Amino acid sequence: MAIKLDLEVNEVNLILRSLGKHPFDEIASLISKIKQQGEAQLAEQEKAQAEAEPAPTPESEGGAAD
Repeated sequence: MAIKLDLEVNEVNLILRSLGKHPFDEIASLISKIKQQGEAQLAEQEKAQAEAEPAPTPESEGGAAD
């Protein structure tokens, strides 16, 4: 069974730092899984944000419109 958590980036980083205090062989796969899922979600959010931003117009780039 899987669960999904809704955490801020700084909260996830705190969890990862806390896990890092445990023996590596006990937590390595868990840290890897958290990082993979987090990186994928951040990439999706950045892509959505970039797509939502309007394309620059010649006027906004300092060019003159003829």
